[in-house]
Amino acid sequence: MTVLAATDLDRTLVHSDRVAGPAEAHEVIRLERRRGVTTASLTRRTAASLVALDRVATWVPATTRSVDGYRRLDLARTLGVVPRYAVCANGAVLLVDGVADANWAARVRALIARAAPRREVARLLTGHLGALPHGKVRTADGALLVVRIPDVPDGWVDGLDALVADRGWRVSAHDEKVHVLPAGLEKSAAVAEIGRRVAASRVLAAGDSPLDADLLLAADAGIQPVDGRLHAAGWHADHVAVTAAAGLRAGEEIAAWLLAQAVAFRPGVSSAGDR
Repeated sequence: MTVLAATDLDRTLVHSDRVAGPAEAHEVIRLERRRGVTTASLTRRTAASLVALDRVATWVPATTRSVDGYRRLDLARTLGVVPRYAVCANGAVLLVDGVADANWAARVRALIARAAPRREVARLLTGHLGALPHGKVRTADGALLVVRIPDVPDGWVDGLDALVADRGWRVSAHDEKVHVLPAGLEKSAAVAEIGRRVAASRVLAAGDSPLDADLLLAADAGIQPVDGRLHAAGWHADHVAVTAAAGLRAGEEIAAWLLAQAVAFRPGVSSAGDR
């Protein structure tokens, strides 16, 4: 029986210094630094649980990061784990053994073709940014439009959503990042494809943001951090647990929960056992 564990990364398992919370330096593994600031780290306890999880389940990182952003974490070097599958750009890219899957890419192109052209939506987004003092549009793997806005004004996101909704696009804001993406481009669809390929009997999920809601809802069981945007918005589901801790400690709790769930579903397999 195969267990698939699909997990968001940032602010779920890995955290920047800004949201990490208290931890001793010797406990922390730094995965990414940009402009002299740690932008992704986790604790050694989280890392150990993920290594064990990868032995007893199909662990699938499922992130809004671009492929380049995911590769910067270098999980093979930092954790000693090489997940066979990974989902990037919120489902726009499915990596298999580190290579973008051509069949999945074709399906995504067909999905995007049903919406307004990206350049048209990018122009709308750029125009909507005109009233703000800063904010530069970038594209993630040809599908997502992303802009970082330190202080999003009230009503700004709703106004943008109204602009793009009838063009087949949607908006999701998470902290200071605003994502604009084709409707229907979801992590859960890519994870379901992986589930079919590995004949998963049970799907577990973890995530913190509105872009993880579909992933959590599609899973048999899930977990979200208490300091996540989903929880702050009052989102909940009966089959989705909530951590007691925040920051790096929530990452530990999530990884341990996933491992325990995976082991419990496979009688006779310990957390140290192989698949």
